[in-house]
Amino acid sequence: MSDSSDSRRKKRRAPIKRDFDPARWAHVIFFVLGAAAAWVLVNAIDDIWAITFDYYPQIGRPSELTSSGLGIGIATIGTLYAWRRKDYFKFCTEVVTEVSQVTWPTRAEIRANTGIVIMVTLICSVILFAMDQIWSKATNLLYGI
Repeated sequence: MSDSSDSRRKKRRAPIKRDFDPARWAHVIFFVLGAAAAWVLVNAIDDIWAITFDYYPQIGRPSELTSSGLGIGIATIGTLYAWRRKDYFKFCTEVVTEVSQVTWPTRAEIRANTGIVIMVTLICSVILFAMDQIWSKATNLLYGI
């Protein structure tokens, strides 16, 4: 019996080689954008209701469940509408396909480019500071302050 249990342990399934499927990532995009829209709408509805309550106290404050339900409901309807549209879904799959073809920079290239950006920013800041000081002295001299 121990031989058969050992052989079962040794057998491992080969990893499944999956082809790149842009539709799978398009579904992820719609889900993430729907969740983001729900978050934005819940907070927007709550803020708008708070502003309205300040001007018209007779309206009353809603429960947190009401504004959350409205925001999530509107986001869900909007996301499902966009998800069902063939042209929107096709656009998302095309975007995923294009992004998968991008040659991303290496870590060393990112470090080098970040250093260049920081140096150029510092140089421009010094130049603008000097120009501001010169202009400030000139206007103070001109106005006699």
